[in-house]
Parts: sequence; C-alpha cells; structure tokens
Amino acid sequence: MAKPGGDAARIASIAISDFRAFPSLAPASILLDGKNLLVWGENGSGKSSIYRALRGLFSVEAQDISPMRNVFSESAEPSVKATLTDKIELLWSQAVHPTATVLDTARKSAFLSHTRLIEMNTGRTANDAPNLFTVAVEKLLADYEATVAGGLKRTVGELWAEVDAALERRVQYTRGTRRPSDFAEKVKAACDQFNEGMKQALEALEAHAKSVLRKLLDVFQPDALDLVGFTFFGVTYDEKKREFVNQTLTASVKFRDHALPAPPNFLNEARLSALAIATYLAGRLACVPENDKALKLLVLDDLLISLDYSHRRPVLDLIGELFKGWQIILLTHDRFWFELAREQLSGEPWKAIEIYEKLDADGLLRPVIWESQEDLVTETLKQAGRFLDDNHPAAAANYARTACELTLRRYCRKHNIPFGYMDDPQKIKIEDLLNKGEAHAKGNTGREAAFKGLKKYKKLILNPLSHNPTQPIVKADVTAAIEAVKELVKACQR
Repeated sequence: MAKPGGDAARIASIAISDFRAFPSLAPASILLDGKNLLVWGENGSGKSSIYRALRGLFSVEAQDISPMRNVFSESAEPSVKATLTDKIELLWSQAVHPTATVLDTARKSAFLSHTRLIEMNTGRTANDAPNLFTVAVEKLLADYEATVAGGLKRTVGELWAEVDAALERRVQYTRGTRRPSDFAEKVKAACDQFNEGMKQALEALEAHAKSVLRKLLDVFQPDALDLVGFTFFGVTYDEKKREFVNQTLTASVKFRDHALPAPPNFLNEARLSALAIATYLAGRLACVPENDKALKLLVLDDLLISLDYSHRRPVLDLIGELFKGWQIILLTHDRFWFELAREQLSGEPWKAIEIYEKLDADGLLRPVIWESQEDLVTETLKQAGRFLDDNHPAAAANYARTACELTLRRYCRKHNIPFGYMDDPQKIKIEDLLNKGEAHAKGNTGREAAFKGLKKYKKLILNPLSHNPTQPIVKADVTAAIEAVKELVKACQR
C-alpha cells in the first residue's frame, strides 16, 4: 500500500452503514483525503461508533460484524469501508475478514481509548502494581521482531504462540495421547526463546517510554514522577504444578526518591494516565520501524480526559513529532478541547468534523456529520447560525460566545497583550479579554466601534453562566450578538 514514489497510501474516505449509531438510511461518509482527522461529538452522537468501526476493520483477528448492526435498520448488512488514496478498498462486512492488506496495516496500527488506559492502570488488588504481561504479549509488543537463537527473527507474539504450542504438544499412543518424553525440555526451550525476545522488546520499550513520559509531564517544570524501567523475571514452567510461573510485567516507578510498589495507590489520575499513554505509544514506536512506508494508523478516543488542559497540548506536539509517518485520528466529546486542538493544529494536514444527533421525520435520532473546513472562528459562527436557523437560540449564543473568545484571544496574542488565561474553561475571563482588547484598540475608530457594539450583548448573550432555562433567550438578541461578533472579527483582522 505504498505509492511508486515511496509515500504510503492513506485513507481517503470512510463509509459506515448499518453499524451501531449509523443506520443504513443515514450512513456515515467521512472524507479525509489522506489527512489526519479531528472528531468532536457528544456522548451518544456516533463518535465512538467511528472508533469501533475502524478498530474492527483494522483487526488482526477475524471479527464478527453482525452484533454491531444498527438495531433500527431494516436490513442486516452492516459494513465498514475505507478507501485509500491509491484507490484500494478495505472492507469489513459479513464476508471474509481481515484480508492480507488489512492485516499489514492492523499489525502496525494503534487504537487506544480511555477505557484501555484504565485497564493498564488497574492491578489485581488495590495494593498491586498493574500487570502488563497480557496486554504486552497480545497488543503492546506482539509485533516486536526479536533476534533469537540461530539468528532467527521472531515477533514476541510468535514466540508466545510457540510456547503455547509446546505446552499443547501431544503424541499418539495405542491407548490415546500423552505428553512426549521431551515435553519439559521443549517447553523450557520455548520459554527461553520467548524470554530472550521479551528482554529485547522491553529494552526498546523502556527507552521510548522514558522519553515520551518526560515530554508529557515536564510541561512547565520537571515533574517528580520517574519511570525506572520494566520488571520482568522471565516465564518458567513448573513441572509439578503443570503451569507457567512469572507471567508478570510491571512498570517500576518512583516519585521523587520514593519507590511506588502500587502506583495506583499513590499517583493521581493525570500521572497514571500519562504513564499509561507513554507506555502504549512507546510500544508502537518500538514495534514499527521508523522507515516503514506502509499505512499506519494512530486512533485515540477520548484519551486525554484525565489530563488537565495544560497537559493536553503536549500530547498533540508529541504525536506530531513522533508519529509523522502515521495517519492520526483523534476523537473527543470535550468541546473546549476540540476548539483548542483545532487552533493548535491549524495549518497542518488535518481535517475536522463535528457529529450531532438530529431527529428525522420518523422521530429517530440519527447522526449528522458536519465538516469543518474553514478557519475555526468562521466555522464556529456558521455553527451559531445553523443552531439559530433550527430555533436553538441558547446553543447559538454559546457558539457566538466561543467565537468571541477565540477572536479576543487571537487579538491579544497577536499584539502581545497579557491576559489571565490558563487553558481551563472555568478560568476564562471574557471581561478581562474585552477590557484589554478595548484599551489596546483606542485610537482605531473601526476597532473601537466593534468593541463598543459587542459590549452591549456581553451580560445577556456572551456570559457562559447566563443561560438560565427559566429565562428564554430572544432569537433577535442572539442574531444581533452574532453580527456584533462578526464585526469584531473583521475589525481585529484589519
């Protein structure tokens, strides 16, 4: 799936029909044109259906799509299709799946959600360190290619499969089957091969994870959390108990000089999330060669909700730096974070879409996908207009306020005007932005008029706390406020 010039083919479009939130009468059609994708959708709007569709399509194991069908569709033909920039179509349906082409991408891709982060941070009991052995062998390091005895190349997943095969080996006798005489010897040899492969994989994982964790945590100043390494003693076979021993892999961490035998007991959720994110991304970096030209996907679903806003920006910088050759898809239900990400990613090879639920003529909720192609402020004002047309003045007022804040922040940054903004939606001070912007605009007739015109609507329309459902917002006032914001945008751009 690489172009003749050496560049990897990418996903050009995604089509989802009769699958979870997307009925066959209202399928999803998402145009990526080979770009990265940023998706916003409220809970229940269909955002996670996109994640599940891609994860099922790019799977290394056969996946039954039938349980995923939309329950309101009359047909029973759920399907997910990705068309690549080289015109190759990858399909997940009732037919045979996955194909060899899908497998090539699936083995290199990464799908990470907040739920998986929680799993990686959960021990058997509250006083245990999380055991990462299963996730490492099946997902995290399964594709790491190690060099074992005789110079052979084997992935960690293949080596573990060979351990299982040795354990299940039987020979036929006249009265049935039994373990061969060299059973223990072969199982031990398979364990030794696997342990050597894991040792190599963990060395690569540790190097990447330490670097990634520092980039995630050291935003304003060095953080006290350190990843010391990964503890793995090697799997052995107990002949008496007839079972494997030491199927454990844990992260060794310390906070300042204090070792943490059970990190979930000590660390807050933000640091635990950073540790899990660093470990997971490091696993992908360790397994996939940097010069690999095949299609590689990095799909993250609401991954950052445990991080505060100041620590979310570094994640965007990180994936942009370390995953340049990958096609990245970010999904979130956090509107404020979506806006911040669009601002930060503007000018990059990104597309943004928004998903909403809308009642159809039959009274059924169906997802509606809106593509955000223009500047964020322009698109936000258009969204305000859409809600106004649909007789949702309160929602339109929220979007007008968002466009106003974005414009004022841009204006202040452009003219080096300091303001009290801390990347936290609860700390936005529109009063501060307006006053400082207005003070700077003195002497400029057009800007002075725009600021004055806007301030008339500040208390009623542009105050995020003013939308009391017992005091309906007048549609005409919202219309006037949107026009005032548009005039401010024009004035600030001049």
